[in-house]
Amino acid sequence: MFMPGVSILFKFVSITLSSWLLVHVLAIFGGFIAFAYPIWWYLSPENTVCLVCHAGKEQKWCSFCRRAISKTQLSPKSIRSAFLNGILILFFSVISGLVVYAEYALITTYNPSLTGKSASFLVPSSNNKHKIGEIFPMEVFVEGIKTPINTVQIDLSFDPSTLEAIKISTDDSFATVFIDKVINNEVGYTRLTGGLPNPGYDQSKGYFGTVYFKGKIPGVALVEFLPTSVVLANNGRGTNVLKTLGTASFLILPETVSPEETASQEVKLNPLVLGESTDNTKLYLYEENDILGTQSESTMEEVDVSEQSIFTLFLDVLHKVDELIISFWKNIFDFVLGK
Repeated sequence: MFMPGVSILFKFVSITLSSWLLVHVLAIFGGFIAFAYPIWWYLSPENTVCLVCHAGKEQKWCSFCRRAISKTQLSPKSIRSAFLNGILILFFSVISGLVVYAEYALITTYNPSLTGKSASFLVPSSNNKHKIGEIFPMEVFVEGIKTPINTVQIDLSFDPSTLEAIKISTDDSFATVFIDKVINNEVGYTRLTGGLPNPGYDQSKGYFGTVYFKGKIPGVALVEFLPTSVVLANNGRGTNVLKTLGTASFLILPETVSPEETASQEVKLNPLVLGESTDNTKLYLYEENDILGTQSESTMEEVDVSEQSIFTLFLDVLHKVDELIISFWKNIFDFVLGK
């Protein structure tokens, strides 16, 4: 036997979860049920229930069926009653849709860390085959930007026995201020942190920077974006809108670059080695120690990935459910309107 307090709490939780489930079911299926209700009544009246009769007390008056309520006869009396029941279902469906939208808006407003994640890193894969000793670029773009951003940090991990990081270039980057640039070939780690002032960057896609690697041994070399990478929104709260990280892979061929090719590579990299001061519109707030082949004294920071609380996970799932419902009806309306 449950204690009275536990029993009341259990009933409250059960009613709350049932109501939440009903609201979301009506929000997505209610409109279809409302239009199908009169058809169901016409095809199978004995298996169709009048909502007013079902909710009312025995012998009370049902305004839909225009008769006294009888719990032994809950089927709508006429087509009029069936249509009125359909309208009632549609009404509650619209209310449920508004509740879902309000729920979504509240989570978006007061839990920004769970919402608005749409950005991702893009590494173009035009040429992923390189020789041993060949220096090649890995360009990093930020795509899927739906809200202005002002800070980007890319943390990359690679196998130092397979690859060597040579240079990080920020020429032509949409960022104008850089506060950190790290190359550590002992542990296989690079970092580039930069951004731009208010109002931030509002294009859907933008080039952020390039890391130059050199292949050391033949085989497949992977470069991974670490969880410490971020893309922060320009919303005053520093919301991380980075949705996915991803990896990049390169095939190092069992061929070695010739002396002529090596000399050609050094000529191409020479402007970078001399510094990145060619772009006077950018501001660098770190100590430049990035000469070809030099390892930075900075070391890779420990990645702190804390487990999400149950409440945070619940809000995340709730937000995704609401987002799916809203997206579903948006697609329906766009189809009907021919958009």
